[in-house]
Amino acid sequence: MDIEECVVCGWELNNPDPDLFDLQIVEIIGSCLECAHCKECGLPCESMRRLRPREGRFIGLGQETEGDNPGSYFALLIRDEVKFIRLTSPESYWATAACIPHEHVPPWALSQLEREIF
Repeated sequence: MDIEECVVCGWELNNPDPDLFDLQIVEIIGSCLECAHCKECGLPCESMRRLRPREGRFIGLGQETEGDNPGSYFALLIRDEVKFIRLTSPESYWATAACIPHEHVPPWALSQLEREIF
């Protein structure tokens, strides 16, 4: 995966840490521009959203497709620090990004990080 092209996005994606990320709207889905609630909250009712690091860069570590809760893993490199993010994006529900501790990252994802940065 090209480091510069690594994108973390999903339908109605949340921002797990506003200190680390800005949330950008990529695409508005449906007729939300006419929705009265849209004008009140300032965000579209349904949209594709992307996390953009305030500093540092994302590295995609791969996807976990087996099991009850498939998801994608990312590393955010900020100077000498690494933050891990898990993205779940169910087909029929909103996407969720969560900052997770190192201990919850699968070994295969940590190996991918080592290959990418060394």
